[in-house]
Amino acid sequence: LCAEGGKGKLLDNVVSDSVSAGVSILSGATPEVYGCRINGSLKATGLLMIGSGHCSVSDVEMQSMKLGVVCSEGALGKISSIRAFHMAGAGVTVRGAGTRVDIAEGEVFGNTGAGVEVKEGGTCTI
Repeated sequence: LCAEGGKGKLLDNVVSDSVSAGVSILSGATPEVYGCRINGSLKATGLLMIGSGHCSVSDVEMQSMKLGVVCSEGALGKISSIRAFHMAGAGVTVRGAGTRVDIAEGEVFGNTGAGVEVKEGGTCTI
């Protein structure tokens, strides 16, 4: 969890069997997330960005979760080189006023829901 304007780096970690979210970035936080593997719980979201600052996420693999990446409520970020597969829902969801996310060089496949889903208020460049 990175919140309340938090900074720092989350590098090369394995996160398994979360109940809510593997990694949560909230309230203006601006971390760098790199080289992480998030997997294992069909109840959880892999990476949750809510109201985050300009965070950077790259080389992250997520599999067998409820949802892959969810960006909402004004989240700002760059996501590159992710792999999101075998989700019960969407691989990537961008929604809510002010939410802006750039996605590059990712692989999103084998999900029950959409690969990349942009809902009302969200802006996404792929």
